[in-house]
Amino acid sequence: MRRRFTSLSVLSLFMMGGLSYAQVSGVLRDSNNFPVEEAEVVVKSTGVKVYTDGDGNFNVDAKVGDILKIIDSNGKENTVKVTSTNLGVVRFSKSDADNIELQTVNLIGGIKLDPAQKVGSYTTVSRDNFESTPVSSVDEVLNGRVAGLNYSTASGDPGSSNMIVIRGVGSILGTPNPLYVVDGVVVGKGADNASLMESWNPLSSIDPNMIENVTVLKDASATALYGARGANGVIVITTKKGKYGQKPRFNFSSDMAVQDIAFDKINMMNASQYHQYGGQNYFNSQQALGTTFNSLEDAISQFIKTNDADWDGKETDWRKAVQRNQSFVNTYNFSVTGGTNGISYRAGLTYYKNKPLIQTTDFDRKSAILAFDQKITDNLKYGFSVNYTGVERKTIPDANASANPWLSSLFIPTSKPIYKDGTYNQTNLGEVTEGFNPIGNLNNNYLKGKVDTFLGSFTAEYKFLKYLTFNTLFGGQRQIMDELVWWDPSYGDGIAQNGFMQTGDTRIWDWNFTNTLSFRKKFNDIHDIDFAVGTDYQDHEYKLRQQQGRDFSEPIPDFQYSDPDKFIDVRTGAGTFFKWRQDSYFSKLSYIYDNRFTFAGQFRYDRVSVLPKKNRGGLFWSVGGSWNIGKEEFLKGSSVVNNLILKASYGRLGNVPFADMWGNQYYYNSLVSSSTTTPYPYGDDYYTIISSAGNANLDWEISKQLDVGFEMSLYKDALGITFSYYDKQTEGALFNAVTKPESGDPSSYIANVSDISNKGFEVTLTSSPFRKEFKWDINANFSRNINKIEKLNIEEDIYVLDDMRALSEGQLLGEYYTWLWAGPNNDPNVGELGVGSWYTDATKTATTTDKSKAEKAWLGKSAFPKYLVGISNTFSYKGLSLSVLFTGQFDFYVHNGFHSFFFNDGNFPGRNQIADAMDYWTPENTDAANPKPQLNNPNNSRLESDRWMRKGDHIRLKEVKLAYNFGDKFKQQTGVKNLVLYVKGFNMWTHAFDKNLNFDPESVENAWSFEGKGVFNYTTPIIKSLSIGMSLDF
Repeated sequence: MRRRFTSLSVLSLFMMGGLSYAQVSGVLRDSNNFPVEEAEVVVKSTGVKVYTDGDGNFNVDAKVGDILKIIDSNGKENTVKVTSTNLGVVRFSKSDADNIELQTVNLIGGIKLDPAQKVGSYTTVSRDNFESTPVSSVDEVLNGRVAGLNYSTASGDPGSSNMIVIRGVGSILGTPNPLYVVDGVVVGKGADNASLMESWNPLSSIDPNMIENVTVLKDASATALYGARGANGVIVITTKKGKYGQKPRFNFSSDMAVQDIAFDKINMMNASQYHQYGGQNYFNSQQALGTTFNSLEDAISQFIKTNDADWDGKETDWRKAVQRNQSFVNTYNFSVTGGTNGISYRAGLTYYKNKPLIQTTDFDRKSAILAFDQKITDNLKYGFSVNYTGVERKTIPDANASANPWLSSLFIPTSKPIYKDGTYNQTNLGEVTEGFNPIGNLNNNYLKGKVDTFLGSFTAEYKFLKYLTFNTLFGGQRQIMDELVWWDPSYGDGIAQNGFMQTGDTRIWDWNFTNTLSFRKKFNDIHDIDFAVGTDYQDHEYKLRQQQGRDFSEPIPDFQYSDPDKFIDVRTGAGTFFKWRQDSYFSKLSYIYDNRFTFAGQFRYDRVSVLPKKNRGGLFWSVGGSWNIGKEEFLKGSSVVNNLILKASYGRLGNVPFADMWGNQYYYNSLVSSSTTTPYPYGDDYYTIISSAGNANLDWEISKQLDVGFEMSLYKDALGITFSYYDKQTEGALFNAVTKPESGDPSSYIANVSDISNKGFEVTLTSSPFRKEFKWDINANFSRNINKIEKLNIEEDIYVLDDMRALSEGQLLGEYYTWLWAGPNNDPNVGELGVGSWYTDATKTATTTDKSKAEKAWLGKSAFPKYLVGISNTFSYKGLSLSVLFTGQFDFYVHNGFHSFFFNDGNFPGRNQIADAMDYWTPENTDAANPKPQLNNPNNSRLESDRWMRKGDHIRLKEVKLAYNFGDKFKQQTGVKNLVLYVKGFNMWTHAFDKNLNFDPESVENAWSFEGKGVFNYTTPIIKSLSIGMSLDF
């Protein structure tokens, strides 16, 4: 069931009745006719109160003429006059879109972000979007639904890490992800914490079916109470709770999805093309081969003789061979919700089974939740929630290596067979390393992970006085991760090791204890004061134990079969234990005058253990205000403008980005290590070196954030507009400061070296063109962000990240900086005809075939989109509904990190290539896109340049759902409270504006650094899915 509580106003009153006390009944519903659950109904004259049940029903002792005060779950109040003992249906209207609602958000220590104050910038996404979703992680659901939020993923393999960036990158060290908070428990920034798996997203341990809503906090006014860890934004996840006054209500839902690649235009050469290209390569390389060919046909024959002498004419589709015939996802969810006037409870179980695209891989998640709340008295209540998730995952080495079966399946020519003489073909694989048959590797080697996550919180609240409340919360997250790598002695990497096995046992414990004292009182119905003070303590601990064995006497994954002399058990030392703490004091003050003017201020003092003692403490704050012009007399009664609110905020936040990345978290200390490498350079003994240079002046990054905007509703709430302009300035961003060469190693250290800016705006439009029996709701968001390096205090004017990107003052963060490709050379005065050439500089007035004579140039774009768009439409008629969500990302570049493997210009004659490589230069084809192939690619045209740049601009049909809700008639006929059937598609269609883009533009190389953005490394492809499902309430 759905609740829509935003901007409620009572539309109808009912018949007159008697004046004696009696049981007054009614049903609260929203404008979509959905029940309003857990609303508080209070009789003003007596103070008697009850709560609506799951169907919106209530019964209360009252008499005709009494006034009922109705308080929804957001704290919004409305009144209804009792005109009869049976009020029937009391219906409420809404003004916001169905799937995104601006509502009260529980922040730290029971402090609420009240939408009535209209100061902070944030968006809430409701539970409908998370239920029965085929994706493994909740953060992917936010894509396109929140203005200014940019999503990308490291792999389509479920459980892989994702990158979420809100309003641009503010730190160049560590993950750019926001802080995640679940039911008041701070769980980190979704950083990859795997020790053996290619990546692991901790958010994959959160079952989307358990989520009530997710709120994305963006500006300083919204995030300041989270202090040092909220500078990148905060994502607050609230899980489902029980319902006061509701009879037990059961729900069963299921979803079955089939999967395929979302966007893939990579077409590999067939055997004929492979032979044709190889023959041309030989023909162009006669001098290097020391032979002469009379014709191209002779060269092709020689290539086949050298590389495919035993080919039987059959071809192998290696990409298809490593994939399942059918990839699917099954989700089953069961829950019970209920309560009395003083107790609420919810229990739920979910089973999620994902059989990914790649053979033998698996993702199996079992989840359980228990939530309980009790109001012991009017002044005292408490509650707790416990979540358990167990994940069993089998994945692949998703990286740049022959052991990656998805990658090697592209390397191997189609003329090579999978099997030879009744067993795996291990030797005739082209230039893929012997023994690395991807099918053999998949069936004999594996990489597994078992992750158990326990997340729980206890909260209690006591009202000392009517206006004075004390709130306490203790919560924690315990992650137990057991990983295992096994390499069979006969396959892949196991051959060189004669069998190899490694285990990694990771234990992570995060907990926080928060106490808050709050005061709220409204004086003379004009002055509304809300004040709170509190403390917050956080503790984070990481332990890792690894064991290794090699040289196995039997191909059995058990250490007892490994060579005892080569067994390693690492329990202590570098990388096995990390711990850091943070203690904080905070306060909040808000003042609302006559429901028109609002002032709000937050203050927080953080002290963090990972900085040097003199700099550990940081003071952070925000101030903001709003003016509700819609309450002014001159706007009342307007037929056009229903409401208009102007708002602004400014704040100063702190950040220590490496604190949330498990590793060396105490960069202010210098570390030493000993070398045991022989021969010793200084005498006959080992020597000690500085392995990491410390910095006793290490300090906070400071993020100064300005946000100015307005909210407006027009034409009786038929059109809503929200606009925000922001200016985020990060001062003293932490990064690598370079030492003088004469100082020796280490060559760099961590320091506050950079200033970063993010400037942009966000627009959200909501509209309901039709609001009768046929409803049409539109929600559209658009954002623009410019992310620049304003200052870089290091020795180099240009800090080169890699051969494609760099950092420099005045340039975009991570802007592409590389050589400019000029295509195959057709000028004999420049150099050899047909070979690759580059422009000598950014003027593009001259070319060269010698890359060392060409200069790099700035390309004016980075891997981060300047423009983000999300547009959703929901059409409903009676019980039938259709919702469609499109997303778009524009004005950015992406590149293929493995381009030289698949466009190798002749360097790797035994590897297969993309079919587009067939458009190569010949004397008859001088307008070709690619240079002529030559063995060893003498002028390195295959290497980095803007030849490999692609526009990432794209539009994606992110989600489409057709559902039918059987409604009240079905309930009357069957006794079943509700039944919903649906068909849903996810990532169903993608349009790329660059015709040469052949990989998914939402791919990233990794999510632990901004440097991973925009790089495609042939990891498991991003998936699309089509599912059918049902939800049954009884």
